[in-house]
Amino acid sequence: MADSESHQDSELEPPSIPSVLFYHRHRRVFVTPLDTILEIGRQRSGEPAPATRQDRTDSARIIFAPLDDVDVSRSHLQLRPIAGEETIEVSNLSRTQPVRLDADQVLAPGEKTIAEVPLLLQFSSYAVRIEPPEDEDLELQPLPERTIVPGKQSIEGDLGRLNIDTMDERLLLKWLETVLGVFQSAASSRDFPAEAAKALVKIVGLDAAAMLECDADGRWKTAALYSASEGHNENTWIPSQTLLAEVRKEKRTFRHVPGNVPDTAQSLQNVSALVSAPILDGEGNVIGALYGDKRSGGPQNDIPDISLFEAKLVEVLASGIAAGLARVKEQQAALAARVQLEQFVTPKIAFQLEKDPQLLEGRDAVITVMFADIRGFSRISERLGPERTMAWIQDTMGTLSQYILASDGTLVDYVGDELMAMWGAPLSQSNHAELACEAATAMLKGLPEISQRWEKELGTTIELGIGINSGVARVGNTGSRQRLKYGPLGDTVNVASRVQGASKYLGADCLFTGSTLAALSKAPPTRRLSRVQMINIEHAVDIYELPCNPGPDWEAVQTRYEKVLKTLENQNVGTARDLARSLAMEYPTDRAAAALLERIDSAQHESKDPGDTSIWCLPGK
Repeated sequence: MADSESHQDSELEPPSIPSVLFYHRHRRVFVTPLDTILEIGRQRSGEPAPATRQDRTDSARIIFAPLDDVDVSRSHLQLRPIAGEETIEVSNLSRTQPVRLDADQVLAPGEKTIAEVPLLLQFSSYAVRIEPPEDEDLELQPLPERTIVPGKQSIEGDLGRLNIDTMDERLLLKWLETVLGVFQSAASSRDFPAEAAKALVKIVGLDAAAMLECDADGRWKTAALYSASEGHNENTWIPSQTLLAEVRKEKRTFRHVPGNVPDTAQSLQNVSALVSAPILDGEGNVIGALYGDKRSGGPQNDIPDISLFEAKLVEVLASGIAAGLARVKEQQAALAARVQLEQFVTPKIAFQLEKDPQLLEGRDAVITVMFADIRGFSRISERLGPERTMAWIQDTMGTLSQYILASDGTLVDYVGDELMAMWGAPLSQSNHAELACEAATAMLKGLPEISQRWEKELGTTIELGIGINSGVARVGNTGSRQRLKYGPLGDTVNVASRVQGASKYLGADCLFTGSTLAALSKAPPTRRLSRVQMINIEHAVDIYELPCNPGPDWEAVQTRYEKVLKTLENQNVGTARDLARSLAMEYPTDRAAAALLERIDSAQHESKDPGDTSIWCLPGK
C-alpha cells in the first residue's frame, strides 16, 4: 500500500520544464517553456508577426523570423523534449540552411541529434538557447486554506495569523479600492487582465506581475504583464513552471520566500520572492493564475519577501477575477442562447423566454399553425442546379421568414422547400389567428418581388401553397438538449399540414380551416371552398380561402361559388354542374371555380350515383 501511495505521489510531481530563449542580434526577443514539441521558423503568409507562439493539439509553432528574411526557412528547427531526461531531440527541418550547436557541432539540413540541456543553437542572425529549470528546488509555502470556487460559500480561515490589526488602515483601504476596481473591470472591460497585473504590483509592491491563462493540457500563456521597471515584456518574461504546476495541481495559492541567503551584494543577485494564486472556473478547474515576483536589488538590497497577508491579497484579487470571468461566461452563454432563440422568434419573445425559461417546457396551448410550401420546387431545382438552388431557397425562405417574424410569429422548422410557423406560443397571443392570416397575406404579396430577383434564372414566377389551422397543441422543445427546436405537436399540426397540401387540389394559394375562422375576431374576405376529408385525418374539415388581393368582383364570385357549393352539398349534382360551368367560363382566372367544376365532373364520370357530395375526399396529401 505504501509503495502504491509513493508511486501516485511521484506521478503528481510537477514536471521539469526547460525554458527556450530566443535572440536576434544578441537581444532577447521571446521566451517560452519547452512544454511540447516546438516547430521554429519564418513567418508564413497570413500568420502573425514574430515573435509569436501558436499552440496546436500536440505541438506549438514559434514564428521567429519575419516573412522577408529568406535566410530562415518557414520550418527551420524542431525541438522535441524527451520525457524524464535532461536531453532534447533537435531536428534541422531546413532544406538548405545549417544550424550550429554550441561552438563545435553543425547540424546539416535534414539532420537530427540528441543534445543535453543547456544548449545553444545558432542560424543566420538568430540564436535559440535551451536552459534547464532553475527553480526545481523552490521551497513553496501554501496558504492555509484552498482557494474558493466562484459561487461557493467561503470557509472562514484563521484571520489572526494574517496580522491585519498591525496594518495601516489607510493603506488597507487603498488596497481595497484597487481590488474593487479590478473586480468591476473584470465584468465590463476587455483589458482587465492588464488591470489585474497592474493592481497586483500596486497593492503588494511587486516588481512584476502577470495574469496567466491555462489550457486543458496545463500549458500557460501570458494574458497580460505589468512591470514596475523596464526590461520586462510578455515575450521575454517567463514565470516559474514549478510554482505554476503546484498551483494547478493543488488549486491553491503558493508563495516562495528566499531563505538562508548570505547578506552580500553578490549573493543577492537574481534572488526573487514569488507568489501565485489560481483563477478557478465554476467547476473548480484552474483556468488561469495571478503571478508576481519581488526581486532583490532595491535601495536596501534586502532579501525580498512576500508576507502571508500579501499572498492572501493576491488570492482575493484572483478570486474576484474568477467571479468576474464566471459572470462574463454566463453572459456569453445567455447571449448565445438568445441568438439561437432569435433565429426562431422575435427579440421580444426571446427576452420573455430568458425571463421565464419554463415557457420552453411542454404544455398545452391554443395556437395557430402555418405550413407554407414552394410549388414546383423539384422542377425549379433541376433547372438551377444545386449551388443556385441553395442560394435561391435561402433568399426565398429568408424573405418569407421576415414576414412571419414581423407578425410576431415563431419559426418552428424548415424542411427543404417548406417552412412551419406558429402563433400563440411560447407567449400566449389572443389574436393568434389574425396574426397568422396577416403573415400569410404579406408572404403572398411579397412573392412578386422575390420572383423579380430570380426572373432571369427561373424563367417563371414563384408560387406558394399555404395552410393554416387553429386549435390546442402540445408545445415545447421538440428537439433535444443539443439542438433546440421549439414547436407544437398534435392533431392541430397534422391538420394544418394537410390543409397546405389541399391547396393544390382546391385551386387556392392560401387556405385556412373553420376552427381558424372561429378564432378570428373579424373575418377577412373569404369563401368556403369545401368540406373535405383528408388522408389520415379522421374528421372532415371546412376549408376556406384567404385571397391575397381580392378584386372588385370578389363579392360576386364569392356569392356564386358558395351557391354552387351549397347546391352540390344538397346532392343536386346536375344543377351544381351547370352553375359551376357558367362560373368557370365567366371567371376563367378563378382557379378555385375551375377546381370545383373538375370535382363535379369527376364525381359524375366515376359513377351514375356520385354518392354523398357534401364531403370531398381528397386524393392525396
